[in-house]
This record gives sequence, structure tokens and C-alpha cells, in this order.
Amino acid sequence: MVRAPDLRIETRRTGTTVRCALVGALHQDNQDAFARALHRGLRSRPERLRVDLRAVDLFTSSALDTLLRARHAAAVLGVAMALDSPSACVRRVLEITRAGPFLPVEDGGPGPAPRRTGRGRAEQSRTGPPGSGPTPSGPGRGPGLRRHWG
Repeated sequence: MVRAPDLRIETRRTGTTVRCALVGALHQDNQDAFARALHRGLRSRPERLRVDLRAVDLFTSSALDTLLRARHAAAVLGVAMALDSPSACVRRVLEITRAGPFLPVEDGGPGPAPRRTGRGRAEQSRTGPPGSGPTPSGPGRGPGLRRHWG
């Protein structure tokens, strides 16, 4: 198990499948730990690598880059890789970036995701569709950012 202040990674092999379950935030500060966990999962050359993202509450472009690189490495090794039950924030990034076709999604899998313990941030509940809450451009004004040129 790998731990960072806001991320927990658990990797297990069951038969011909390696399952890498992530709990917490995936961003630039813990990108290396995430990449190492995926690399360790691929090193044993399983038939399948499942990346369980159901308990991820922050997913940035750094995390997407790590997944895309792992997908490429898996393809080179002949390992089938799929995302297992990505959370809403992961699905949103895949949708916005149009990376979905490169990262197959399989909903469901063996057992529930590990539960958050320790110093991790509490899960936040959200209501309403994405972009309906406060944004840098003001409440309810959509996901755009204002630029200040000067």
C-alpha cells in the first residue's frame, strides 16, 4: 500500500488480474506515487490491469497524463488495461478532454473500494450538474475562467 497525505493506493493481484485501487486526490504532487503503483502493477505482466477510481475526489491533468502513459506501457506489454468505476470527477475530465476512447471503462468489479481512513480529506457531497456551483467567474455562471490582461 502506498500513502501520500491525500492519496491511498492499494494494489492486489487476483489470478491474472492486477487491481490498483485509489482513494483520495490525484494531482501533480502525488503523480510519481501513482505512476510507480501502476508500473508495479504492470511489472508482473498480468493479463489485465484494472484501475479502480471510484473513490477519487480530485482528478487533474497530471493524473490523466499518468493514466495515458500507463495505457501506452500496458499496450506495449500486451496487458489489457481498464478503468474500474471512475468517479464523477474522473468521468468529467475524460469527457472534457475526449480521452475516453483511449481509456476503456468497466463499471463494477470485485469488492468495494477501500474506505478512506487517516488524514485524508472528507468526501464532499455535491448537488446539481457540473458547473452549477460557484466558479471563478461567479456563482452559476458556468465553468469559464475570467482572464485579466494587463
